[in-house]
Amino acid sequence: MKEAMPQPVLRKTIGLCSVCLRAAPAEVREEDGLIRLVKICREHGETRALLSEHPADFREVHDFYFDVMDRPLPQRDFILRLTERCNLSCPICLAGGNQDILPDMTPAEIHRLARSFRGRKFDLMGCEPTVMKDLPEIIRILRRTRNITALHSNGIALADRDYLKTLKNAGLDEVHLQFDGFDESAYGVIRGRPLLETKLKAMENLSTLGVPVDLVMTILSGVNEKEMLPVLDFGLKRENVKEIFFLGCRMLGRAAADGRFESAQLMPDQVIDLLDRATGGRIARANVRRFQKLYYTFLSVFGVRKCLYVQHYLVFRDARRGYITVDEVLDMPRLERALERFRKRRRKWRKASVLLLALESMPVFLAPRSLRYAADLVAMNLMMALGFNLRRARSKGVMLGYITACDPLIYDAAVAGQCGKGEISHDLGFQEAGALANVMREHRWRRP
Repeated sequence: MKEAMPQPVLRKTIGLCSVCLRAAPAEVREEDGLIRLVKICREHGETRALLSEHPADFREVHDFYFDVMDRPLPQRDFILRLTERCNLSCPICLAGGNQDILPDMTPAEIHRLARSFRGRKFDLMGCEPTVMKDLPEIIRILRRTRNITALHSNGIALADRDYLKTLKNAGLDEVHLQFDGFDESAYGVIRGRPLLETKLKAMENLSTLGVPVDLVMTILSGVNEKEMLPVLDFGLKRENVKEIFFLGCRMLGRAAADGRFESAQLMPDQVIDLLDRATGGRIARANVRRFQKLYYTFLSVFGVRKCLYVQHYLVFRDARRGYITVDEVLDMPRLERALERFRKRRRKWRKASVLLLALESMPVFLAPRSLRYAADLVAMNLMMALGFNLRRARSKGVMLGYITACDPLIYDAAVAGQCGKGEISHDLGFQEAGALANVMREHRWRRP
C-alpha cells in the first residue's frame, strides 16, 4: 500500500495581513518545498511568510507540539515594559526605543503590581531599564514578593561594576545581555556604533560578581552569521553563562520601518541550520528536532507555556572538547520512542501517561554515562517546575535557544495562545501574550 501523501494544509488559524495588519483567516501550508503562513485578506488577497525550509522536520515538531501542548496554561513569565527610553538608537531596535513619549513605570506602580503576583518571573525590559534611577528599588520590591527578576540590557551601564553590584545587592537574579559577536562593523550595522569593548567589560563584571547570564545574539542574514561559533565558544568558557540564545531579526520597531532589513530577517528554523553548519554538524538539526520533543514534554508536564517557533538544545561544558551534546549524554533515540508513546497515551490517560513516561525514561537518565550530568538535568526540571531562574542552573549545562520575536508577518493566533511571555506596559496595559502586544504596538506605530 502506498504511503499517504501529507496534506498541504497543516492547520487553519488566524493571522495578520502583511499589508494592512488586520486579522485574516490563515493557513500553515506546505508549498514549493517550504512551510509558509498564508494569510487571506479580503482587501489585499494572499500574503505569505516563511516558517521553515524543512517541511518534514517542521511537520514532526508542529504535530508533536499541538498534541502535548493541548490545554490552556497560566502565564508565569511577564515582560515589564518599564521605560520607552534607551541610551542607544539601534537601527534594528525591535522594541522601538525612544519612539513613544510615555512616563516610566514607578516603584509605587510596581509595588501595587507585586501584591497581585507572587512566584512569577518578571523580565525587566522596555527599551533600556538601566536608564531608570529607580531600577534598584524596583528590583527590591519584586524580590521581596518572591518574584524572579531578569534584567534585559545592552550592557552599557553594566560596564560600571559598582552599578552592577548595586543591582545584585538589590536582588537581581539574572541578566540577558545583548551580545552580537566580535565584529565591530557588524555592531555598526546592528547597533549603530562600536560596542565590543563595552560588552566585554560588562561580561567581565558579570563574571566577577557571579551574576547568571543569558547571552542573546541578534543575527541578521548577511551581517553577522559568522559570529555564531565565536559567541558559542565565548559563552562556554564562562561558567556564569547559563544560556546562549540566537535571535533572528524580525520586522518590528525600527527594523520594520527601515526597508534595508527585510532581507536580513531569519526564523529560528533557519538559525538552526546556521549553527549546524558553523559547528560542522556537532549541533545537528536532527538532534535539535529530537530534543525539542523532550523539551515540549517537560513543558507540558509542568504546565509551562512556550511558543512553537522557539527551539532549544542542551550542551554541557567539557574541558577537553569545549562541549559535549545532550545526545552524547542521553540515549536520545530510546528517549524519543518513549516520548512518542507518551504522546499517544496522553489522549486517553493524561495522568497515567506521565507516570509511564517516568518509568520508561528512568533507565536513560540513570545510565552510567548520564549520571555525571544528573545535577544539571535535575536543575533543568526544577526550573520548569519552580520558574526559570538561572540561579538554579548548574555549572556544566548550557541551554541553547533558537528564538524569535513575534511580528505581524508570522503572527499565528493558535501559537500566540501559548506565548511564553505576557506583557505589562503603560501603552497596552496587561496582555496575557507578548506576541499579541508586539503586533498591537506595531499596528499603532504603522498607522498613517
